[in-house]
This record gives sequence, C-alpha cells and structure tokens, in this order.
Amino acid sequence: MIQTALTIKRLAVVAADWRLVPADASAEAARRLDFAAEAFERMEGSPLTVLLGAMDAFAKGWSVQELVWTESAGRLWLGAVRPKDPALFGIESDPFGRITGLRLRLPGEAERSLPRDKFAIYAARGGYGRPKGRSDLEAAYGPWRSKQALLGAWRVHLERYASPTVLGRYERGLSADEQGAILGALRSLADNTAIVFPNEIEIGTLGGQSEASSGFLDAIEFHNREIARAILGQTLTTDEGRRVGSLALGKVHLQVLLLQVNAIRRELADSVMTEQILRPFIETNFGPGWVPKFEFAHVGADAFATGRL
Repeated sequence: MIQTALTIKRLAVVAADWRLVPADASAEAARRLDFAAEAFERMEGSPLTVLLGAMDAFAKGWSVQELVWTESAGRLWLGAVRPKDPALFGIESDPFGRITGLRLRLPGEAERSLPRDKFAIYAARGGYGRPKGRSDLEAAYGPWRSKQALLGAWRVHLERYASPTVLGRYERGLSADEQGAILGALRSLADNTAIVFPNEIEIGTLGGQSEASSGFLDAIEFHNREIARAILGQTLTTDEGRRVGSLALGKVHLQVLLLQVNAIRRELADSVMTEQILRPFIETNFGPGWVPKFEFAHVGADAFATGRL
C-alpha cells in the first residue's frame, strides 16, 4: 500500500509536460534559454530523473543530489545529477535553519565537510526549524503498525478456523467399531470423491464461515485508507469505494490529489530546477542576470467537465 501510494504521487508529479521559459523577451534571455536546453540534452539522464530523485524526500523527508560538472569548449556544463542516500549526510545550518553545508559520514572514514552549492537539496514539508523536512511515512506509521498487528492476528485466526472441521453425528448405541470406521472415513474425505453413510448418520462442518474474518478485512482496509490519506491526501484513487455515489466522490478525491500534485510541481520547479539546477550553471557561464525558469504545464480535472480526455 505504501509503495503504491508513493509511486502514484511521484508519477503524478512528472506526468505533466514541462518547459523552459525565458526571463524576458530580450535576445540575451533567449541565448541563455538555448544554452540551458542544450545542457539538458547533453547531461546524463534528464530533468525528469532529477525530479524523481528529488522526490525521495516523500519517504525520507529530504533528498540530496550531487551536481557533477564538466568543462567543454570554454563552458561549464552540468554532466549529471546523481542522487545520494540522505542517511549518510548531516547538515550545517545558520541560526535561521538555512543549510550552509553538508557533512558526509561514510562508515570507516573520517567525517568530511562539503559545500552546499555542490548539491541540490529538497525538503518535503519543511519549516519550523526542520531543514531535513518531514517524511510522509511519519503520518502513515501508526496505521501501518496497527495493520501489521491485524495481519498477524488474522493469520492465527485463519490457521485455526478457516478450514472447517468435518462433523459426524450418530445415534446412541452405535458400536465402537462402526464409530471408528465413520471417523476414519471422515478423516479421509479430502482424498475421496464420494462417500456413503446410512440415514442415521449426519455429516456436517464446524467453522469455516467467511463472516468470521470480515472484521479483520474491514479493519485492514480502514488502515489502508489511512495510509493512502497520509501520503496522497485522499483515498479513492487507490480504493474502489463501496458507497452509492463513489464515482462522484472519486472525482472530488482526484481533484484533491491534483491540487496537491500541482503545488508540489510548483515547489520542485522553483526551488529545485530553477534555483538549484538552472541558476548555478547559467550564472557561472554568463554571469548574474537572466535565468530561464522551469515550469510544468497546469493539469486539471477537465475530463470530468467536458467528458473528453
């Protein structure tokens, strides 16, 4: 459930088209835009791989990606943006919580201080002195823990009660030998395709009703919805819904998801792609001034209004 919700969130963000927008209508702004577009074509991967790497922050709270530079024809190019495990890094920050540097902690090696501008950093749900952000999984942990306990209890319940016990009834006075023969026949029912008994013997089952497990299933589905709500902000894009009007509710839930995804797109486009990817290599090559802006196309739930995709 967690993997599905995180995958939906990440892929929903990068599903929209993106473009580079010049800072203004000047020739210099257009020249810088062309250079940025060429740099994206030259680099290892693409802007989408950078964005997917940044969205590790949904699970980890923050993401760290190293900017790898190359030199060619008198220009500095962005060769690659390589994601790193944020668990290996500590932070250096100023009194206002702004990150000024990173500290790399590799097992068996001395701790090293690294410059802030060598990395693209994205913090999810940051603020209030939390430069490492807040993972979506913090809110999902409670339902996840309860779900694990329910799955264990359900497993024990199924081992005891899922397979019905075959029950035989007979009238008093039946001899011990006949009782033993009946018991042997009942025990071998799984291997037989037919069996014959006299009328005074009744065969039935004890247990095995599906209703006994429905409480576990309802509770597990409830916690699945809570996990989806913690990560996606709604539930009906991962749950089929069981009430009348689920289609109408599903439209509302999808619109809620799109609101969240559009906000994440704007944040990633501004704080990661424009400020930490485009600005450094544009200003290094051309000096301060016009910087192209990375933008996503707006995506809305127009299909619900028009009936056309």
